[in-house]
Amino acid sequence: MPGQILSPVPISPTKARDMMSSNEFFKSLNATLESSNDSTTPVRSIRENDWDVPAPPPPSPVSFHKDHWQRALRR
Repeated sequence: MPGQILSPVPISPTKARDMMSSNEFFKSLNATLESSNDSTTPVRSIRENDWDVPAPPPPSPVSFHKDHWQRALRR
């Protein structure tokens, strides 16, 4: 099945020139991390009720129990 054989796709010289090498990437990353503010203060403070479990949903006004429908049909 020749249609399923993977072959490398050639990269044009202009795209290869614009690509960032791994060394350039890590240099850029390190420069960004070093220049950032050394503050480790969280952006958002944790409040007292942040970890509370939310309330359950209210009961449905419609009941789909079989007993409910049978009682309604008996009347």
